[in-house]
Amino acid sequence: MENKIEIINPKVIILFGNQVSSIILNKKISVSENRKKYHKRQINKNEYKVYPVYYPVGNGRFNIDKSIEDILYIKENI
Repeated sequence: MENKIEIINPKVIILFGNQVSSIILNKKISVSENRKKYHKRQINKNEYKVYPVYYPVGNGRFNIDKSIEDILYIKENI
């Protein structure tokens, strides 16, 4: 996975949901406590801004609005 991120070299990385966020950041993450906050993730010589956001179809689709809100926030602030 890390080699693919290096090839693409994204400006930011958006992680959908607690599970994916926890795996990529190597620590337990609660999206509700980390909304609109970024974490730094070092991959070889590059440092990336990583944003955990709500999984849009999680919780019976109740998270769609929160997910859109988070993505719009990230878009406006990068």
